[in-house]
Amino acid sequence: METITRKKIEQTCLETIAKEMGLNSSELNTDMNLRDDLDIVSLDAMNIIMSLEDEFEIEADIETVLEMQKVSDIIDYVYDRTK
Repeated sequence: METITRKKIEQTCLETIAKEMGLNSSELNTDMNLRDDLDIVSLDAMNIIMSLEDEFEIEADIETVLEMQKVSDIIDYVYDRTK
């Protein structure tokens, strides 16, 4: 598997979150709180992570994902699994 840059992961995560939540990725930033700012609930988080698992060919621990608070947490998590 080719090395994926952190910037590419960030871009893909923002696009995936935006798509799942019906937003434009330009409306998002990495400091946003998943629940407070984006109203992401467990089902949304599951859909986002499943899309990212497919995109990056990784396997996520759902319990860990559901504990995430910020957009940056998702990006960090995906980045750590693609190394």
